[in-house]
Amino acid sequence: MSTPLKVIIMLVAWFVYSLFAYQGCVKQCCEGTVGDGTTPPPDSAVTRYPIDFKWSDATAYTNTGFEALKDRIQKGMTADNLLEITGLYYEAEPAPPGFANMGFARADQVKKLFAGIVPEARIKTKARLLDDADSAKMGFFEAANFNWVAPEPEKPKDDAEVEQLADRTIIRFPYNSDRKVVDPVVDEYLSKLAKRLSQTSEKVRLTGHTDNKGEPAYNNKLGLMRAEAIKAILLENGVANNRIITESKGETQPEDTNDTEPGRQNNRRVEVRIIAQ
Repeated sequence: MSTPLKVIIMLVAWFVYSLFAYQGCVKQCCEGTVGDGTTPPPDSAVTRYPIDFKWSDATAYTNTGFEALKDRIQKGMTADNLLEITGLYYEAEPAPPGFANMGFARADQVKKLFAGIVPEARIKTKARLLDDADSAKMGFFEAANFNWVAPEPEKPKDDAEVEQLADRTIIRFPYNSDRKVVDPVVDEYLSKLAKRLSQTSEKVRLTGHTDNKGEPAYNNKLGLMRAEAIKAILLENGVANNRIITESKGETQPEDTNDTEPGRQNNRRVEVRIIAQ
């Protein structure tokens, strides 16, 4: 074989090797892996949080910032307050075995991360439903809230303030009742809500919930009765019937334990959501 031909063959072989080596380096160096070893899809930015989760998975993944988060939470502990960990979840996510929903399972996993830092007896777990979001199915998302609260009273109070969250307002009910909790703050909130609806094109969705005492069919009916009770007050305040949507989830979406009376009281509620038009 002539020398020029040998040179040409060597150049072609070097070019092919260099091409494959470059592609392999780009794939290995640019894609990378995330905290749990899962490789993210190509050409996608993976955002991670101090504690985050994946769709239909209760596992709590810890990442950069977790130690700082842990320190901040620990500094909030006093002599007797309770750490309330709320696990967030989507309705389409199946409940893991042994839990009423994915939110409680996630809260339980986060609780384990604080073992040895906060006494187990001083950690309370709750769950809260989020509006379904397709984006959550694609990567990692935050699904745990933390709050230091006062110790639970031995007996739940007969009155309660309106609990206003970023995306909803919660109104509590007494046991086996479709009456709203008697509280001036509740009446004031409903009056303000009616005024707001009179000035906008928004609608309002009222979702009734119950504890797990009684039969599921009865609880579903009771939840709807509670939503209708709030609707009646809004109608009295001048809100048009077609601006109010009522529904019931009965006992299927607890936000607190049904093993204690204070927990059951938290589950007896109507959630009020504003729907933009």
